[in-house]
Amino acid sequence: MNKRNKFYVTCLLALVIISTTIVSANNLPETDSGGILHTNSFQAKWTVMIYFAGDHHRGKEIEYTQNILTNIGSNNDVNIIGLFDGKTEGDTHYYFIEKDLMIPLSWYETESNMAEPSNFEKFLKLSMYNYPAEHYALFTLSAWGSGWQGVFSDTSGTGNSKTLDLITMPEISTVLAEVTDNGTNKIDLYAIDVCIPGMIEVACQISSYVKYMVANEEHGFGSPDELSDDGEPLEWNYSAFLKHLHDNPDTTPEEFAIDIVDTYQPGTHTPKIFGIIPAPKWYPLVVYHTDLSATDLTKLNNLETAVDNLADTMIENLDQLKKDIKQARSQTREYGKLYRRFYFLPAFIISIALAYEPFAYDCYIDLYNFAENLLRTTSNNDIKDACQQVMDETNTTVIANEACIDDHSNGLSIYFPEYKCQYDQSIWRGMGNPNFKKISSYEELFFAEKTCWDEFLREYLNI
Repeated sequence: MNKRNKFYVTCLLALVIISTTIVSANNLPETDSGGILHTNSFQAKWTVMIYFAGDHHRGKEIEYTQNILTNIGSNNDVNIIGLFDGKTEGDTHYYFIEKDLMIPLSWYETESNMAEPSNFEKFLKLSMYNYPAEHYALFTLSAWGSGWQGVFSDTSGTGNSKTLDLITMPEISTVLAEVTDNGTNKIDLYAIDVCIPGMIEVACQISSYVKYMVANEEHGFGSPDELSDDGEPLEWNYSAFLKHLHDNPDTTPEEFAIDIVDTYQPGTHTPKIFGIIPAPKWYPLVVYHTDLSATDLTKLNNLETAVDNLADTMIENLDQLKKDIKQARSQTREYGKLYRRFYFLPAFIISIALAYEPFAYDCYIDLYNFAENLLRTTSNNDIKDACQQVMDETNTTVIANEACIDDHSNGLSIYFPEYKCQYDQSIWRGMGNPNFKKISSYEELFFAEKTCWDEFLREYLNI
């Protein structure tokens, strides 16, 4: 038998075996409480689940990412599973990924809205049931990241914000509660490859169902053609950290989270005006400093308590401290500046906001850096103690962080709009999408329920 025929026979046998053993997306066994009914014996050390919601400009990265994955492939100890959706109709595909081979798996439709919670849930249930493992790692790759407002999206093939469908964080946590039996069987790692998800609000929303989070505070600039100002790649290094896991399947979830961050190379990225015009030196240009961090969500409660204490202390002393808070806030590292600052600005301004500081979004700030600045600014000892507690707990909770030397990114950002009109407003409001005139309220987040940070914001902004 020649090599080509042998290859075809191998593929056919693999397809036969898989088709006779997998459970379809429409027929998943569940426990009485709704969680996944797992088999008793684990067949692998790790199952890596890739959810690529690429129905926008990141769709061009799908083939590139698939090539990275097939260069590594699954083995007896590590399963790699992926659901991919690009910008064309009928291009939603579910695969088991072998070395140099994408083996198609059964999916219930040819075109899926990847921002629909039911599809996210089906993907997780199907992957976790059919490919049981000691540890599960989930990667979601997408665009239009919105921090606490949502972490992956679908545009029905238009690539336009007017048709944008964004999954919200309450929807994410509802799905995770369902597939983990309300946190009884936590997902070991959730890595969120999109713009600006590295927030304490996002971490809090998933912490009951996930052990470790990997995310960036800043915009990702992850496309292969998006390079740093030094000409280096700014993308996540999937080749390195998945190869490490493939070759070292006894890696713990904490070690894997740290390895994802350690293999990342941060850099600066200076966009051009309208994407084509180099800016003159006098132009108030935004220079982006990329970053990546890993958070131990099992330690998040102490940090939440520290933030709650800081917020409560600021409320109690607001009349005397408002000037100090404003000064500290103005000196703190901000994120999201690819987006426009105010929803009521004309829509065309977004193309200028890609580079122009006065129009750039500024509602997400580094938590540690704010506490650090406020500690230095104020003379109130109670506030100083509260700030120090936030800084200490951030250092404990963030277990790995990669940022440029001169960047004040410390792993987790927090929502702190400067102006009353910015509070509780969708990043995408005013972009012609009727679904985003109102989003799920900030007060609906677990973080707002567990802390008085939202009360502080309303007091500070006089809402």
